[in-house]
Amino acid sequence: MWAESVLRHPVRAMVATREDLSSARADNRMSAYVYGDVLVLAATAGVYDTAIRSGEALLVVLGTIVSTYVAHVLADVVGALFGGHEVWTALVDELRDSVPIISAGLPPLVLFGAAALGWPSPEWAQAVAAGLLVARLGSIGVVFHHLKEPIGWARAAWFGVLVAAVAAVAVAVKLVLTH
Repeated sequence: MWAESVLRHPVRAMVATREDLSSARADNRMSAYVYGDVLVLAATAGVYDTAIRSGEALLVVLGTIVSTYVAHVLADVVGALFGGHEVWTALVDELRDSVPIISAGLPPLVLFGAAALGWPSPEWAQAVAAGLLVARLGSIGVVFHHLKEPIGWARAAWFGVLVAAVAAVAVAVKLVLTH
């Protein structure tokens, strides 16, 4: 039955909707989406062009992805255990629900890797990677609409703009205080 569903609707089989997830799992997935985007954006914006050229930026972004993913899974599993959930079920759910952290890091990794090989320029790669992450943050209203409840497209867009603006402030504060 599952294989037939995947063959008939391959995208639907890979993308959860509000009918597929409990409210708590949708919340965890949206949290990972925002958390991953903000931290990867901070890492992406915080590297210098020399680090992009040398490939060091790849390690910065990869380290951010891995450490954020592990920390998010750990925090949510511990929270689920305190909530009385079974360890294995909580772990499996969180491993899947934290995948948006990984997907946040893929564009910067690809762009920084290409820039380390000589094209595009480091500045262009960094600008596009940061722009894609801000666009992902700006789309959180659509993700909410998709995973939680219909809120209307205009409200979803405004919510995304607000989240992206707050995230930009968070990244700016991080960069000012740590660079």
